[in-house]
Amino acid sequence: MQVVPNPTKSQTPKLQMPKGRAPRGPGQLGGRGGTLSLALAAGLAAALLAFLLVRGRLTVLPAAPALVPVVVAARDIPARTRLSPTWLRVHRAAPADLPDGTAMTVAAFAGKVTTQPIPAGAAVTRQAVAAPSAALGMAFALPLSLRAITVALDPTDSADQFVHPGDHVDILATDEPGSGPTQARTVLQNVRLLAVGTQTAPDAAPSAPATGPAHVTVAVSPAQAQALVLAAARGKLHLALRAADDDAVVSVPAFPAAPPVREPSQPAPRPQKSRPLRAALVPSPEETLPLPPLSVHLPSPPPARVSVTIIKGSQSQTVSVEP
Repeated sequence: MQVVPNPTKSQTPKLQMPKGRAPRGPGQLGGRGGTLSLALAAGLAAALLAFLLVRGRLTVLPAAPALVPVVVAARDIPARTRLSPTWLRVHRAAPADLPDGTAMTVAAFAGKVTTQPIPAGAAVTRQAVAAPSAALGMAFALPLSLRAITVALDPTDSADQFVHPGDHVDILATDEPGSGPTQARTVLQNVRLLAVGTQTAPDAAPSAPATGPAHVTVAVSPAQAQALVLAAARGKLHLALRAADDDAVVSVPAFPAAPPVREPSQPAPRPQKSRPLRAALVPSPEETLPLPPLSVHLPSPPPARVSVTIIKGSQSQTVSVEP
């Protein structure tokens, strides 16, 4: 690159740049060509710096994540409480803010029992609830509208050897001597065992060895509970295990059958002996005759006309006149 000297000025030595070599610094460039080169380099550097800054900012500030639905408590829920759908609601939150075990629908927790308190607004997790079972307490294993009642069986029954919680049984009763005719009768049919002794699950071992008569806990209606208590007070109770798929309820008469109740026969009436009547009580023949009817004399109506005979000498004449 050569710089052409101005002819109007004094002649100065020509400044020539070595070919093929880059300038060592900005001070070695001069004129408009050097200024343009410096400006171009500065612009490229500024653009590169701006590109790097924008790229770095986009990396530091990523796009906001999408929110997802999550079930939270609509009120403070204490422990050992059966969850109602009205106590839960669906909230939207970022996935990074959610604990493990959350759910997106209320139906996932409806009917479950809380194992720990859940404050209002907190996410409900599967670790904080459990399915209703006897492990949470007998009240949570009992179906709605039924009652749990524990009764003692006859000492000869080894209930813990062939029945387990969850089985369905019939309960039979035999009356003690002196309470009436000895009979075996079916008190209840198809009742569910909640516990056998202290065993509340089929695969759980009893917490203590059984002593004395075997005890079972069954789920019955309030009316069935009354019948069961009365049968236990009058005699001994026994269990009859039902098949797993047998839920039929049939009529079972007591054994032996009670003799038919007969109405007491009426005694035959005894014949009455005739007794002589007193004379004063015997009516006389006159008194036994019927009385004649009373005669009523009515005045006869007056005649319409009256006949009058008029005699004159030897002649007579009858005429009729009105009275």
